[in-house]
Amino acid sequence: MKLWTVQPYCVYELIQKEGVYRCNANKSELLEIEEFANAYNWISNQMKKKIGNPPQDVEYPIWAWYLIEGKNKRPDMRRAGIRVTEKSVLFEIEVPDSEVLLTEFEGWHFVLNDFINYKSRYLTSDEEYESEMEKEEAFYASLSKQEKELYKARSWEKIICTPTSSYSCIQATFWELKKSQIKRVWILRK
Repeated sequence: MKLWTVQPYCVYELIQKEGVYRCNANKSELLEIEEFANAYNWISNQMKKKIGNPPQDVEYPIWAWYLIEGKNKRPDMRRAGIRVTEKSVLFEIEVPDSEVLLTEFEGWHFVLNDFINYKSRYLTSDEEYESEMEKEEAFYASLSKQEKELYKARSWEKIICTPTSSYSCIQATFWELKKSQIKRVWILRK
């Protein structure tokens, strides 16, 4: 599966030296934020279910892009939301499908923000959406606190995709990046 990942330049240097990169949770500023840590724990658990356990001492995934604007193409680094530090690297990589979990980019924000991913979100007509949203909200309100948490967690599973999903923006997570998986490299400066 062709993917693109943006990483700090030091990751490029590490891969050149050691031949592999794995997420180091101690170096991720985002994991210091409780909401991000909770969301990353959720995605890590989904990965364990779908693609298997991580290598020893790996807790969190590496993130990449699979589809942008409905196409499997290199991301435009000028686009908002793509983080580029002073000196970063964009890798074009090939990772076996069996080692990748795909998720809908917009849907990921429900997990990040600890919101329910309502079924009605996937409906196309406004009338259907309004009607189903009201029903789902009423059902959710009738649940106990424990049932609400379980319902919310299950709602997030709808963001998990396949390569043939119809979403226009799909992100990918995987446990490690090997030097042999790198096909092209672009050095980026802010």
